[in-house]
Amino acid sequence: METLKDLLYGIGSFFADKIRVAADWFMELNIFNKIIVVNTLTSFFAITLPIAKYYIFETWFFINNPVAVYLIFITVIMLVTVFFHGQLVLGVRVILNLWYFLYVIYMTAFHTISKAPYVLSKGFVFNLLAPVVYLAVSVLLYMSGDEY
Repeated sequence: METLKDLLYGIGSFFADKIRVAADWFMELNIFNKIIVVNTLTSFFAITLPIAKYYIFETWFFINNPVAVYLIFITVIMLVTVFFHGQLVLGVRVILNLWYFLYVIYMTAFHTISKAPYVLSKGFVFNLLAPVVYLAVSVLLYMSGDEY
């Protein structure tokens, strides 16, 4: 029983140390990089929530975002580029987020989300918000000059 207790204490200490290191790293970031890291939550909601819904057979059916897989890639790129800075990083961030934002607008404007008549749901807002925040914060971070 004592061995199990020591093992669980060791595992708990290991994870507590990792959480402490991650928290210290986050606290050392400037405000713009913190916003990029926190905006990952918005991206998570954009990926998981349905973008539209339609009513058929007396029930609502939900449509997931067909380009959400690209937002996963963009989110990973945004998190990785927190460690890198410069004009190239800004260019990559702007191009990826602008492309995703324009594609979501295109899907909505030309009704290519689904062939069924649909209405937009709450997940659509997150699909617009995530790339806009990434874009704005990336430009502000570059313009501030304080990239660390």
